[in-house]
Amino acid sequence: MSSRKYRKYHSRLERMAHIVVDGVVRMTDAINSKEFSRTSIKNAVRALRKGRLVGKVGRPAAVVGEKEQRVMDIIHIEAKSGTCLTLKKTRELIENVINDNDNEDAPFTEVSMSATYGFVKRHPELKTGTPKNLDINRLAVSCRSVFKPWCKTFDEIHEKFHYNPASIINIDESSTRVPTDSKQLVVHTTDTKAGFTKEPPRMINSTFVAAVAADGYAFPSVILWPSAKLPEELKSLLSPTLEIWANGSGWMDNECFKRYALTVLLPSIIERRMRMSLENEHILLLLDSHASRADPSIWREFQKQQVDVLTFVPHSTHLCKPLDRGVFAVFKSELTNRFEAPSSSSSSSKRAAISDVLPQAIHTALSPSVIQKAFVCSGVLHNSSGPVLLKLPESSIYPLPSRRNRFNFYGKVITDEILLEKWENHLKMNIERKNEMDEKEKDEVKTVVDEKKKIKRRFLHVKNDDSDEEKKDNALNRGEGKRKVIRRINSDFVFF
Repeated sequence: MSSRKYRKYHSRLERMAHIVVDGVVRMTDAINSKEFSRTSIKNAVRALRKGRLVGKVGRPAAVVGEKEQRVMDIIHIEAKSGTCLTLKKTRELIENVINDNDNEDAPFTEVSMSATYGFVKRHPELKTGTPKNLDINRLAVSCRSVFKPWCKTFDEIHEKFHYNPASIINIDESSTRVPTDSKQLVVHTTDTKAGFTKEPPRMINSTFVAAVAADGYAFPSVILWPSAKLPEELKSLLSPTLEIWANGSGWMDNECFKRYALTVLLPSIIERRMRMSLENEHILLLLDSHASRADPSIWREFQKQQVDVLTFVPHSTHLCKPLDRGVFAVFKSELTNRFEAPSSSSSSSKRAAISDVLPQAIHTALSPSVIQKAFVCSGVLHNSSGPVLLKLPESSIYPLPSRRNRFNFYGKVITDEILLEKWENHLKMNIERKNEMDEKEKDEVKTVVDEKKKIKRRFLHVKNDDSDEEKKDNALNRGEGKRKVIRRINSDFVFF
């Protein structure tokens, strides 16, 4: 029997079994119809009455009927409250529902984990998965009430300028430190050294800075290396699409970000816009609210070139930042899979080991397919935030993170003229306030120093007037004998 004929046969058999179970037709009449064999009808009816699917072979379902619906209702209520049950808790729930009988003498029915798996599999609205661990700040903003206003701002600016995919850009940085966990090995039982191995050296931290567009294009990237000058092992990686800067710490700061934004990213945007004949169109740049971005002079230059800059809400980049949602995940996965820890702990061997895997990891992560998929998953294309919002609860049970005492440019278009003027005035006021406080502190310090000098002179004058016998008596009374007596007066030592 072909698969198509079998599907028709199976659907007719299932309809017949439902009619028999519902009492519309007797079992004898269904058998006498000669459409199906006696065994097929009996097995199908038995499967439906025991809660199994028609044609499926196996143990009967652990919970059926009203009790099954009761379990589903409890799971649905728990999910709406933000509490998902583990498989173990689900098994305990099924056991409690099954054994909830009026007859106290009834035996206790245990439910196995395989029966619990079967229960989840029989309901397509249920699935198993491992949640992603987030800190409390990210959990607090992972809700519609926080993320929806940002989506509204994004849609409004998109409706105003009608960005095409080539004009939507995201910039961010990621650490290139590779985990040095030991890998599982295949060993022989006679090998007595298999249980021990040399601890791999701790790798140097560096930062990978990338910028990508929604059409799959990757702008020139930069690696920030923690050294005073560029090492020889890394010079072979230099190319038109990759630069390596030695910045001392290896972390992104305001100076490095300003250099990258104004000397690498902005000229590349202008050049690509001219190459694509989009000189009169606006560009949208998406970035996070890191402290290195808090410089309005950078965004003045972007404003002049018709580049609109929209910042993400703090701690929400795991939801809507394309580089975090796909590109950097592939980059770190490639680093981990390809990296081989060096046998030596010298700096040169570490640099050589990381330089062997960086080019391929960057090439794979910045491929057009990975970039395009990341933008789709993050929902930062026009009217594409719906799937992301549907996965979030309406509100969070955790308190929102407190804002630092600085200018609020979070989740806003920071190239807006009004916002830039307020930002610049805010910085000017802070500088003036700081200068006033510095002058005030200088006066206070001078006053304290003068007071210390007066106390010191007064103390020395009194001690010089004392007789030798009085000095000796004072020393003996303090229990110090013939030792030198040292008094500390305002951080000054006086010997007598």
